[in-house]
Amino acid sequence: MVADALMSDFLVPTPALDAIASKAISKAKTEFPKVRPEQLAISIGKINRSNMTVEFGQFQGETAMYPASCIKLYYLAFGATLLENRKLTMTPELERGFTDMIVDSSNDATALILDTVTGTTGGPELSERELKAWQTKRGAVNRWLTTMGFQGINANQKTWNEGPYGRERQGYGPNFENRNSLTPNSGVRLMGLIALGKLVGQDRNAWMMKLLNRKIPADSKDADFQSRAFTGGVLPAGAQLWSKAGYTDTARLDIAWFKLANGHEYIFSIFTKGQSNEPKLIPFVAREILNEFGEKTFDGIADFSE
Repeated sequence: MVADALMSDFLVPTPALDAIASKAISKAKTEFPKVRPEQLAISIGKINRSNMTVEFGQFQGETAMYPASCIKLYYLAFGATLLENRKLTMTPELERGFTDMIVDSSNDATALILDTVTGTTGGPELSERELKAWQTKRGAVNRWLTTMGFQGINANQKTWNEGPYGRERQGYGPNFENRNSLTPNSGVRLMGLIALGKLVGQDRNAWMMKLLNRKIPADSKDADFQSRAFTGGVLPAGAQLWSKAGYTDTARLDIAWFKLANGHEYIFSIFTKGQSNEPKLIPFVAREILNEFGEKTFDGIADFSE
């Protein structure tokens, strides 16, 4: 699977999609005049199953932002490769951790998963020598991502309710220069690998898809926050959604792969920063992109409550 992803890049740069991304950004800036240019970046993928590629377009898609809980998608993917290659053994407790990390976006569960897949643990401060060794082990996800063609991102920190302490704080660096960071382009790349089954075998890929699958408001009153307050909130009836959203008081992001009832499949990677108090921004951008593709959208009343 890894060799396939590396030998032939499945992302196909498509100028027409760049234009769609740029137009959606332009409309968003008009609708939300307080949004500054550096606060919004998007990448778009259109899946072509006939040749197993993803047509790809972007606007500021290489802009790195703090990813909040979107980073959990990357920890899931790395864990799946370890499980696939029998370098990690699934247990009921580990299964519970993966499930809660993705379905409910639990930070506590994420701590367990990151510790497990990197062979590290939190705890008291370390000496300089010990910290260097600890950071090397914690960098396992980054090293794997590099082999998969990812650039300009960082995935080696836990997610927090209140913040890191001890060696976890040391690992961030004095000025938090080692914070997690992702780009919208990386979101399309990773979700594209999952969508096309290029990352792991069929059974393990189905396991990831089950965790990422979400109901949408157009079809169910039980759609969760990660669906209804993000891209899923504008998807039309009959759409299938697999996604991971992120949200803090400084960041609001979504990486969503979905298949419409007409068979068309897309990946939207929409990142914002400094606009967490504007819950309508991501759904607006998603709707504008769908409109540009000539697709239907759901026009129900949005529910942004957690």
